[in-house]
Amino acid sequence: MPPLRWPAILAGVALAVVLALLSALALPPISAAAASFFGLFVSGLLAGKLAKEGRVYHGALVGAGYVLCEALGIVPALSPTADPLTDTVAVIVSDALLLASAALGGWCSRLWSSSDTDTAR
Repeated sequence: MPPLRWPAILAGVALAVVLALLSALALPPISAAAASFFGLFVSGLLAGKLAKEGRVYHGALVGAGYVLCEALGIVPALSPTADPLTDTVAVIVSDALLLASAALGGWCSRLWSSSDTDTAR
């Protein structure tokens, strides 16, 4: 496992939370949910850029931090449904997609980094 760079993770989570709160204020619910995925992608990108190694790992940890913020009520989450099974499946799928979005951002930071520093590998 690569060493954790907590400043990179915390910066990514902070950016994701700010973007989620701004999108929740400015956009209707469906658009705000889509904006959360984009915000997590950008936040994972930031964490990966700051981490320098283990970029996907750091991006995924940003996603996990965001899911924790959702669970604590800091950022808006999916509205519960009447059916517990449907609600459980929706939460699991949503959280998996959020983690994947942030991890993809971390992976893309590797591509971005090599092109702007002339150290393509």
